[in-house]
Amino acid sequence: MHHNEQPSRYEVNRKVRMVITRHDGDLTRIDYSFLGKTVYLSGDLTKADRDFSAHEIETIATDILAIPDVIDIIFDLNNWLIESSGDAWEVRPLKQAGRLADHTGSSGTSDDATIVIKQAEELRTVLDDMKKTKLKKKE
Repeated sequence: MHHNEQPSRYEVNRKVRMVITRHDGDLTRIDYSFLGKTVYLSGDLTKADRDFSAHEIETIATDILAIPDVIDIIFDLNNWLIESSGDAWEVRPLKQAGRLADHTGSSGTSDDATIVIKQAEELRTVLDDMKKTKLKKKE
């Protein structure tokens, strides 16, 4: 490739697909695209039978950045929050609202901080309820 030639989107996308496949990623749940030296990943980054570990996600990111002409990765994932901090990656799983019922303990309370809103209410009503709940907990 000549110095001022643009990299082939097709070729970089093919290499991204190879990286995800090499790590047994489920290609039906992830979208990827290469634009302007940046790879964009969206959807769910997961294996067919389980989620990746944080370390596996870091390895995938490192492998994608090793592709020639790729300088950055932008993650917009439903199941992971991934941020770059210089030479390292901060990888955290995101809790999903659909799993709220699965996280209830024996006391019936949820260990998940996700709140599912089933009916829209006025902001003042919600704030008043939160204030009442906070006061009850102090008592």
